[in-house]
Amino acid sequence: MMQYENETKKRIRATALNLFAEKSFEEVTLNEICDKSGINKPTFYYYFKSKDDLLDQYYAISYQLKPDDLSTILAAASYVEQLWLLNRHMIDYIEETGITIVKQIFIKNLTRNIGTFNISPERKELLKLQKQIIEKGQACGQFHSKVDAGYLVFLFFQLVIASAIHWGIHGGDFSFRDHLRYSYEKAFDVDIKYCTMTDFSVNYQFLD
Repeated sequence: MMQYENETKKRIRATALNLFAEKSFEEVTLNEICDKSGINKPTFYYYFKSKDDLLDQYYAISYQLKPDDLSTILAAASYVEQLWLLNRHMIDYIEETGITIVKQIFIKNLTRNIGTFNISPERKELLKLQKQIIEKGQACGQFHSKVDAGYLVFLFFQLVIASAIHWGIHGGDFSFRDHLRYSYEKAFDVDIKYCTMTDFSVNYQFLD
């Protein structure tokens, strides 16, 4: 965990992340990281195995929720909001991590599946809960989509991934969160009473 790293290791990681944000992961060299951090290569290799190792903490998403968090989520005013809040950990993770590192995470997983998006036991329980929430939302008319609730759980995850990739390709020139929320409400055919995104500006010029 970063909070337990010593000052030198924190400085190296922070310097590297700033460089990645300024350029790209591929363009930043180990020499640059060392120079900007005020260290030599042996010092770098004492703390990290490689440049890629600097991102090790970003290659896993924590899906664990505290009991208080779960209580707050399930107390939300609608099933539409409950489902959204249950996915907030992944949404926040992507948005806060930033475009440059999110791109690298996708590249890493496409090159070799390193498990960033694997279904852990705790995530499996959350997915089951999401399915139950969707079923209840369909039953009371908050979700007009009649598609199987299990598939809609899968669809929400696909919307997150697709929105993140689109966000990265376009350099973050739109709100990832708003794009995802709009897509969610449209794909699930959310009742208008529970919609928060009545419009979202998307470039459809390729259809002209």
